[in-house]
Amino acid sequence: MEWLLLLAVVMALILFLRKKLTFTFGLSPKTIEIRRIKGLKTLSDDLEKSLSESYMQNVEDRVKKENKLKENEYKWRLLDLKRYFIMTSLLKESPMFSEKVDELWHQMLMFTREYDDFSKKYLGSILHHSPNVKGSADPDLRGFFDWVYAELFLIKKENIHLYKGFFRYPVHPTIIDEFKNLPENDLIVKYFKSDTKYNTTVLSLISSMKKTANKVKDYEKSVINEKMKKSKREEKYNAMLIPVLSVSYFHYDEFSSYMKIRSATSSSCTSCGSASSCSSCSSDSSCSSCGGGGD
Repeated sequence: MEWLLLLAVVMALILFLRKKLTFTFGLSPKTIEIRRIKGLKTLSDDLEKSLSESYMQNVEDRVKKENKLKENEYKWRLLDLKRYFIMTSLLKESPMFSEKVDELWHQMLMFTREYDDFSKKYLGSILHHSPNVKGSADPDLRGFFDWVYAELFLIKKENIHLYKGFFRYPVHPTIIDEFKNLPENDLIVKYFKSDTKYNTTVLSLISSMKKTANKVKDYEKSVINEKMKKSKREEKYNAMLIPVLSVSYFHYDEFSSYMKIRSATSSSCTSCGSASSCSSCSSDSSCSSCGGGGD
């Protein structure tokens, strides 16, 4: 009898932990929840108008039929797919880094005619799907993606869950320097679509990213100076919080890890415009091309 009682206690504990550790999606989002970037509301409205109600209902029915989704999960996946579509209208390169969001995109493609109509209404051309062909994300591309994502949108726990975390990869130091020092036109040529009808949004986004880049650099200098002043005293943990990208605040130790400066000898090279500035790969650099990415 004792072993049966023990077994019952163990099973109850396992069920309790499973329930506690299982992710729960919050209430369905009512809007895309954008930040105050000029023209972004218009862009968001144009996207919504391009998605017909009947088309998206068919997509939802298909996704729910083929997948066992949690309560409200579909709406959160759809929210992040819409956010991704917004990023594709602004950036030259915007890899897909969420398998669950990518799955919804794939289901949209199954309705060929409706997808073509949506793409042409929204962008004026077909929005091609890039399949996930890599086992892991390119760190430079993912770091840049996270930065732009956080400049455009509010980040909730549901978004973090669908992307398996944000800010795990640093933004390449070259990119931070470029956004601090290069003029807007040069940044557009390198990172953004120059033929988009949302030029106002692009310029506002660049302005916001420039402010962030300056905050990062200025904060690094202040920390270095503070450490020099404290060199003869016991250094205490710096609990100062800095508001830079997300709806949350970051401890400096966490943020400096995210935006860390990597040495030139270990920098990676990519053929995409949204990573390091090198144009060719040397023998000691890691080469990768743009693609679907993956997490």
